[in-house]
Amino acid sequence: MKTYSCPAVLFAALLGAAAAIAWPATRAGAFAGDNVGALDSGFVPDTGQINRGFDEKNPTSSQPRPIPTRAQLRAALAMPDSDQPVPGNGANATTGAAPPAASAAGPIGATGQTMPAKFSLRNDTLDRVPVMGLPLPLSDADRARIYRAAMADLPPPVEDAARLVPASELTINQALNEIHPLPESVRGIPGVGKLGYIKTKDKVFLVEPDTRIVVDEIES
Repeated sequence: MKTYSCPAVLFAALLGAAAAIAWPATRAGAFAGDNVGALDSGFVPDTGQINRGFDEKNPTSSQPRPIPTRAQLRAALAMPDSDQPVPGNGANATTGAAPPAASAAGPIGATGQTMPAKFSLRNDTLDRVPVMGLPLPLSDADRARIYRAAMADLPPPVEDAARLVPASELTINQALNEIHPLPESVRGIPGVGKLGYIKTKDKVFLVEPDTRIVVDEIES
């Protein structure tokens, strides 16, 4: 062990050791506390958190968009869906009219399927519903036929189906007691032959019996 014969030398050695120990902590404290706090007013000292996952200084101003009606969804599906990529000269996309606040141009290389919703009314509408909630590809005439046939069919309307919407899952009781095969007169329509239905006083819900999922809704 090294010894010191002079008190002044001993005092200087102890002072240097204390400084060596305190310097890193002081430096780290100044960096992690004062400096970061000055740069980021949302920083919370002594929590160990660097990114809390949100920013209170910049709250979002966006509001939830309304769910499209069935008529709006069918209209969106009928819009052109181009597979031609947008060229580099910023030409207009052909994916349906853009929302009023957005330009009709799209990102270079984007197609109808990849066009951002702000550039395509079609995609903006379809993006607001689950995939299983999209309407079946039925014509207006076929939808009217199914509605009339189901309403004229013998099973009475049910009251506990009023809250159903496309993509809903039926309860076990509904699946066992309230799903009925479509009338024979409309089973030949493509895409509906194996479906069942539940009806209320003014709606017909087409149901996939194996999964108990409502796949479409038809109104008068």
